[in-house]
Amino acid sequence: MKLFRIHSVTIFPKLVVTFLLVVVPLYLVSLAANESGAQGVKDEVERSLVSRVHFYLSSFDAEFKRIIQMRNEYVFDSDLQEISVIAPAMTDFQFSQSVSRIREKLRLLKVSSLYVQNVEVHIPSLHKTISTTGFVDNIPEQELDLLQQSSGTLDTSILNREEQYFIGGVYPLPTMSSAEAIYLMKVQLSREKIQQSLIEINDSLKGGVILLDNGGSWSISSKDESAFAAELQAFSEVVPQPGSMNTETILQGSRTVKYEGKKFLVIFERFSTLNTTLLVYVPEEEIIGAIKKSRTWLWIVSATSIVVVVVFSYWIYRLIHQPIRRMVMAFRRVEKGDLGITINHKQEDEFGYMYMQFNAMVSRLQVLIHEVYEQTIRTQRAELKQLQSQINPHFLYNSYFVLYQMAQLRDIDNVINLTKHLGEYFRYITRSAIDDVPLSMELRHTYAFVEIQMLRFGKRMSTHYGEIPAVCEEIYVPKLIIQPIIENTYEHALRDKKSGGLVQIEIVLQQPEHITIVIEDNGDKITDEDIQALKRQLEQTDGINETTGMLNVHRRLLLKFGKPYGLTLYRAAIGGLGVHITIPLRPPNSKEEANV
Repeated sequence: MKLFRIHSVTIFPKLVVTFLLVVVPLYLVSLAANESGAQGVKDEVERSLVSRVHFYLSSFDAEFKRIIQMRNEYVFDSDLQEISVIAPAMTDFQFSQSVSRIREKLRLLKVSSLYVQNVEVHIPSLHKTISTTGFVDNIPEQELDLLQQSSGTLDTSILNREEQYFIGGVYPLPTMSSAEAIYLMKVQLSREKIQQSLIEINDSLKGGVILLDNGGSWSISSKDESAFAAELQAFSEVVPQPGSMNTETILQGSRTVKYEGKKFLVIFERFSTLNTTLLVYVPEEEIIGAIKKSRTWLWIVSATSIVVVVVFSYWIYRLIHQPIRRMVMAFRRVEKGDLGITINHKQEDEFGYMYMQFNAMVSRLQVLIHEVYEQTIRTQRAELKQLQSQINPHFLYNSYFVLYQMAQLRDIDNVINLTKHLGEYFRYITRSAIDDVPLSMELRHTYAFVEIQMLRFGKRMSTHYGEIPAVCEEIYVPKLIIQPIIENTYEHALRDKKSGGLVQIEIVLQQPEHITIVIEDNGDKITDEDIQALKRQLEQTDGINETTGMLNVHRRLLLKFGKPYGLTLYRAAIGGLGVHITIPLRPPNSKEEANV
């Protein structure tokens, strides 16, 4: 499996990656800045709400502290003590004056705060209740029980009964010896005024405000959302309690609460003085609305950036990558030998100039290759003619020498046979000027040469050759590629054999690629070192000034067919040298060859 290498990637992906490497960090920095800004805005809004809650609750607490302080003063009022203890001994005038003074004091407490709706004092010994409006009916027993359960004048808790909220006071204190209260004070609070003040805390934002008792006995909400108020009341129960902290200790903070699929930021603050907790809840969307708008613009910028990247990439593809790719493909076609290609570019830019020069280069290459090809063909033909001319004189010398000996011996029959075969031999050579002939014709010429050699060597040696496959008869081969190999065998391998010399010729069909002509002898003069030396000579045919015999044939086959065709040498199974002549199995390559 090939590993991915960056240098193997084309220019276009590199340009796109480079562009992304520039854009992506900028985008990530912008995203981080947006997130940081969003968090900063959220923190700022939260701090503002916390400050607002603390301000209103501090004001609320200060107001109620003042109310409680006045209540404490009234609880120890001398007129209340006298009318509660010595009322039977008082004259009607004295009693009336005491009641008037008490009512005035209660009225002052009422009008001193918007949160006070009414102030009442219940005197059990008189079975009367003094109010800011005069004598009223007795306080209901349940309220009396609730007031009597308070912690006396130090009690700052807000009590609740049937949606009526009040602060109680008892005299004497529970720690005193008296078992029963002499009188009980009730400061009734205005739920509407408290609710209005809660609305003012969060009038600029959606959401609401809830004031609730730490014990969970009552709650006042700025909106009529009882279900959500109950949810937040449950939340308040898990807010840390003051514990052993003094009465001025304040617990405050914020948390996120999820209700009906929406998230709310809840700001809370707890005052141990009133034993109450103030909760301000704001939908998270209200806080991060501007942030969301900014984030929406960020996503718009992101989408625009993607579109820009796509458009830019396509523009780079059309402007740079496509022309380069077209030129690369053209070069690859030229590498494969296709010189008929031309490429065009519509714009008159650098690529237009490069395309024009490429077309000019290919045109010039065609001219040069044609000239070189023609020169090579002419050189090869001259070399083939030269090689062929080197064979003919050598064979002619041997043939006429044999004919001379037969004539001296008056061997007329063999002279007739020899001259017949010589006539066929030379007619084959001089019949036409072409260099390639059918294999069947080359073999008939070779057999004529063998008969001439058998007349020369007589019974000292024999030559065996097999049948030629029918499919190979019309295969075209260069002239005189078999006869020089056999001649070399007769002259060098078997010349000194007194008897039993053997030459075998066989044609082996290696379909569908090539055929092999096998020539083997049983000569005993050649050594393995000689065979290796001949192999090295075959491999170094370039630069050989005079090539005869098998070097001649090998050189011609290489010029004609190229590698891996030509001669292969080896030790024959019958003892001497073995030669394989390998040629491709293909039809005639020209009309001139087909007409031979």
